[in-house]
Amino acid sequence: MIDFLTSGVVTIAAFIAVISLVVVIHELGHYYAGRIFGIHAEAFSLGFGPTLFAVKDRRGTIWRIAAFPLGGYVKFMGDAGAASEPDQAKLAEMRAKLGPDAEKCYHFKPVWQRAIVVIAGPLANFILAIVIFAGIAAGFGERGLSPIVGEVRDNSPAQAAGFEPGDRILAVGGSEITRFTDIRMELMWRPGDTVTFDVERDGQAIQLRAAPELQRLPDGFGGYRDVAVVGFTSSNEIFERRFGPIESLGIGVARTFGIVETTAQYVWRIITGRAPPNLLNGPVGIVTVSGQVANGTIDAAPSAGAALGGLALNLIQLAGFFSIGLGLVNLLPIPILDGGHLVYYAYEAVAGRPLSEKAQAIGFRVGLALVLGLMLVATWNDLVYLGGLGS
Repeated sequence: MIDFLTSGVVTIAAFIAVISLVVVIHELGHYYAGRIFGIHAEAFSLGFGPTLFAVKDRRGTIWRIAAFPLGGYVKFMGDAGAASEPDQAKLAEMRAKLGPDAEKCYHFKPVWQRAIVVIAGPLANFILAIVIFAGIAAGFGERGLSPIVGEVRDNSPAQAAGFEPGDRILAVGGSEITRFTDIRMELMWRPGDTVTFDVERDGQAIQLRAAPELQRLPDGFGGYRDVAVVGFTSSNEIFERRFGPIESLGIGVARTFGIVETTAQYVWRIITGRAPPNLLNGPVGIVTVSGQVANGTIDAAPSAGAALGGLALNLIQLAGFFSIGLGLVNLLPIPILDGGHLVYYAYEAVAGRPLSEKAQAIGFRVGLALVLGLMLVATWNDLVYLGGLGS
């Protein structure tokens, strides 16, 4: 019972730490972009619901921590009620009511400035991921499995394609491979597709083609995931590399945008019906993964000091992955998300006027329905995964 309670506390603490870092950075992106353009922020909130702590700074912004750490927001001047979907009449009414303060209002800024404020949130998430991955590369280097084939399973796509033990995978689908885990990332969103592998065998470069198939495999945390594989394992050859500051920055950028590209391709394949949405996860999944990483790190550590160091490093790295996910989700062209606001601003830039209040309200309702639908799919995936833990 004590172990269960301890595990639960660690899980909750890990989740709050990871999600808070990612959300705060996202909202700070919006906040500081707004400050650059002289927009007054009335409130900056970490979480939703009842206020646990609040303080007002000298600029008049209320900084608050709320009871439910499932997100956050920046409330700029004018962001209330119908003002969130302003048309020309509403804007005129707001300007008359605000008087000189109208220049500090978000809605009276040029459309290009509002677009920058919106995109600054996701951009901040990508920058955070770059900093995290670059910092880890600079401080710890890289250690992992070389992309060399070990065992080729019988009756697998790999065997049919002609893979042999000792083959070094150089590229998958044209994307360069530097470690064995890159192969899974490249295959993840391609189940059923014929994929070209650039392979080095006995010093010669050859190409092999195989179609990955979905298999349910253990994920190392006590659960199972349906992942696309071709049917070969790693040779377990370990590599280690150290990097200088410039190299580390390049690795941070490359890794971040590699994940962005892979995730975007996977989402597009879901939309077009060419891949199942089984890898989409929601808040329950974030809680679960945070807890698995935290508890797994503590259990494997030889001492309390090693546990704390490993825990911090692994959670920071996890925050990098979640930060990319949050940035990408917010760029989806769905009203109520940042990407939806950018679509509205694109219309305003072309038409010379905002979309009507009625049209924007309809868009927000449709957007809310789409987001709730995505959340239901993600939560279902989370529950299915939880049901398989330890089985």
